[in-house]
Amino acid sequence: MAFGDADIQNNASSFDTPSGIAGTNLVDVVLARVRDIHISEEDSTTNGRIEIYAANGQDAEDSGQYERRYAYPINIYNFTLPVINESVVCFLMEDKKYYYMSIPPVNIVSPQTIDLLEKDEEAENIPEENIKVNHHNYDAFVINDDAEELVYGTNFTPELLEATDPVASRKLNEGDTILQGRYGQSIKFTCRNELSETPWSLDGEDGQPVIAIRCGQEQLEDPTTDNSFIYLLSDQSLDFGEIEFSPESSNLGDTMDAYIGSQVIIGSDRLSFLSKTDDISISSAGLVSIATTKWAVDMDVLMDQVKALAEQLDALCTGKATLTTGVGPTGPGTNAADTTAIVQEISGMEQ
Repeated sequence: MAFGDADIQNNASSFDTPSGIAGTNLVDVVLARVRDIHISEEDSTTNGRIEIYAANGQDAEDSGQYERRYAYPINIYNFTLPVINESVVCFLMEDKKYYYMSIPPVNIVSPQTIDLLEKDEEAENIPEENIKVNHHNYDAFVINDDAEELVYGTNFTPELLEATDPVASRKLNEGDTILQGRYGQSIKFTCRNELSETPWSLDGEDGQPVIAIRCGQEQLEDPTTDNSFIYLLSDQSLDFGEIEFSPESSNLGDTMDAYIGSQVIIGSDRLSFLSKTDDISISSAGLVSIATTKWAVDMDVLMDQVKALAEQLDALCTGKATLTTGVGPTGPGTNAADTTAIVQEISGMEQ
């Protein structure tokens, strides 16, 4: 017999526990405070277990009765490890264990801004005053050391906090997905939109996917100021900003800043490619161009000239061409076999 709506609700909302007590598919959700991070003494790393103070229920929070418990990442495949004194949302599951997820700063909007928003519906565009993603806390209680100084962690020191203090949350456009760390690195899944001010908004069709991977403390993508970046584009061009790069070979159809199409752009102060056990292969359906401040080299033109030079040298060494001297033409060179082998080797590279 098919389940009716009431049957579905009844069967989905309860189950038999080993103790015979009916449970539910609801879980308790509490705001908890990070007291400590479970750190390995060997290498100062962790698998994500943290120690928390959790107020299980409004009455407990109002009275300041906090439980000291362990908590584990709710998504072991993708989680942010908090630091001491930060806030996390915890879920108390049926196994009586807490599972946590990190949350944005609880003070992301100031109380004054909230008052304005509640009083004036026209004020919805008031900017957030605190969008730092590095460290945040609230005044319910804090974890101090013996000197009454705030504690952040074993490796997360006050000096590290100060060094990364300027880091702010990345800015998104509607529909974007972001994966960001607290130190200024991110992966953004976005698209081309002519209404968005992004380096890839100049050309192409709206809605075409873009992935932006970058390291840098700026909130918006900027090849000029980012420390390093990888852009995966669909049918867009990229605005390189104020980057001054060496002129490319004139044989290229479009230069880097003018090309429109699917492309991958990698940039940093220095790029290193290392093959540990096998080869590095570069294959192009068109040209391969390498530009420095002194040379703009098209590999096709370079190899054509190398081949032509080798053929001329071989002709002289084998007697097919001669040099006129005061006593008559020159004869074959003693290295004729070597130059012939060079020509053959170069010719073998020609496609």
